[in-house]
Amino acid sequence: MSGRHTLLTSVALSALLVGAVAGPAAAAQTDAPPEPSLTVDLAADGDARLTLVSTYDLDDESEQAAFDDLRSNETARDAYEQRQTARWQSLAENTSARTDREMAVTNSSLTLSRTNATGVATYSVTWTGLAAAEDGLLTFGEPFASSDGLDRPLVVVFPAGYQVTSVSPGPANSSDGRLVYAADAELDGLSVVATSSTAPDGTPAPSPTATAAGTTGGSGPGFGAVGALAALAAAGLFAGRRG
Repeated sequence: MSGRHTLLTSVALSALLVGAVAGPAAAAQTDAPPEPSLTVDLAADGDARLTLVSTYDLDDESEQAAFDDLRSNETARDAYEQRQTARWQSLAENTSARTDREMAVTNSSLTLSRTNATGVATYSVTWTGLAAAEDGLLTFGEPFASSDGLDRPLVVVFPAGYQVTSVSPGPANSSDGRLVYAADAELDGLSVVATSSTAPDGTPAPSPTATAAGTTGGSGPGFGAVGALAALAAAGLFAGRRG
């Protein structure tokens, strides 16, 4: 499954946990685990909340115990979160230079949970200025437009009262202000325009234009810095084997 990896119960993980005071881990959840995804939840001012969900196979009891220890290790979690935030900040700086639009990354959060034999890492960050916002229009594309795609679905959510009026390439599906691109979809040149249902002068928003056909082809390595963030291997905790 895309985005699913095996927990590395090795010296790297053990060293990170040495000296930590681990409290009791919460019991594993019994519901079905979420699927890997990257959700971009846009606001009317162009800011966005990005949420990256990654899942990890915990093949035996020792791996499950190691993941539970990590969940209760505040020092290890903070170190991982800081490393990931630094990567997002670097990506935002590069995107800002490319678009000539001021951007920043703030308010990161990390949640680790376990559903039976699946570990789930949910990392979120606020990216200010991700989309261009002007006169009731939101224009979104970078940094995905300059990428080879993602190894997981990309979900783009627009604010209430906005409708997509132009999109290329087309998503795998769309409904109620959400566009969903399948894992490994071609995102090169991504451009999405959404219009407020009531323009500044009170006129109705234009009707959506025809969308290009979506594609799910390709098996490239994923999207640069975001691909690196997709695995906790970047933190030295997990092996990068696809499950």
